[in-house]
Amino acid sequence: MEKLKKFFREVIAEAKKTTWPNREELLVSTGVVLFILAVSSIYLFLVDLFFSGTLGVLLKKF
Repeated sequence: MEKLKKFFREVIAEAKKTTWPNREELLVSTGVVLFILAVSSIYLFLVDLFFSGTLGVLLKKF
């Protein structure tokens, strides 16, 4: 039981060392994530459109 108490004391001590981003850093990071998400989504949409079109053409010919 002492080991468990020690473990949780150490966890709390480490959690207190955590530094959180300020508002500006948070907004910039969020913007970067949303931008990458949008670019990835558009890329995957275009790849899907290309392959579904190609597959459609191939299925009509055969």
